[in-house]
Amino acid sequence: MRFTSFLLLLLLAPLVRADVSVVGSDLLGEDFTNKLTAYSKRNDLGLKLVLEGSRAGLLQLKAGQADLGLIVFSPGENPPGEPFVALPVAYHTLVVVVPSSLPLTQIKFTQLNAIYGDDAQSGLKRWNDLGVTGQWANRSILPNIPGPSGGLTYDMFRYTVLTAPALKPTVGVQDGLEETLERIRGEAGGMAIMPLLPPDQTQLKTLLVGRGAQDVAFGPTPENIHSGDYPIRLPVYLVFRKEDVKRLQATLRYLMSEEAVSMWENANLVPLPIQARNQQIFDLEVL
Repeated sequence: MRFTSFLLLLLLAPLVRADVSVVGSDLLGEDFTNKLTAYSKRNDLGLKLVLEGSRAGLLQLKAGQADLGLIVFSPGENPPGEPFVALPVAYHTLVVVVPSSLPLTQIKFTQLNAIYGDDAQSGLKRWNDLGVTGQWANRSILPNIPGPSGGLTYDMFRYTVLTAPALKPTVGVQDGLEETLERIRGEAGGMAIMPLLPPDQTQLKTLLVGRGAQDVAFGPTPENIHSGDYPIRLPVYLVFRKEDVKRLQATLRYLMSEEAVSMWENANLVPLPIQARNQQIFDLEVL
């Protein structure tokens, strides 16, 4: 009788689901959390999401209190090495948005600093200061940006593009992304820094961006962002212990799948291009 009971326990053991603790960035938003939770329930994965910040999430991972992290590292900060694996899955980025009728295609960091930065020795005030001719030439450049409540855009721009974080008093700082869009749509000559340009904004366009005065400027395509040619990006990494890769396989594959692309985009992030995602999914099989 005892042997039969013991054998039954062994047979049932593999059927017991082990919950997976997912920690990390608090910038992904409610829609992201809801969709990932719904995916977990549909597939009975037992994901437990506690997205309270990258710093706290990384500490939990290192302490063995979490299984998977969605982690954003500070510029210049390296992801952890062994025994962890860190794979980029999507990118925070910034785009420079202007009216589509403006005859300008690119801009450099030094020019953005002259328009937005309070420490700039001289400002660029009119579009002819950027070489624009015709009816736009004498119009004022009216710079805008969503404030801290609009997500990572405000601080990411100030600390990765500007030479010092203080903004000029003339910069319009709005409460959120919708307010910034409304401002630039309503003011001739407006410029805005945004995480992404919504696809339905046909009267607006994004400029190519170059870091240095002699550097080639690139547009914010997924391929350019992933390669680093577009100079403004901050990756979101999937961070986990190598020994857990098989147990996390279904979740990792989903987060890098085509099905999850809209989830990342709705969080104002740019997913990896499909070729890079497919390569990482393949690489997971041999970890």
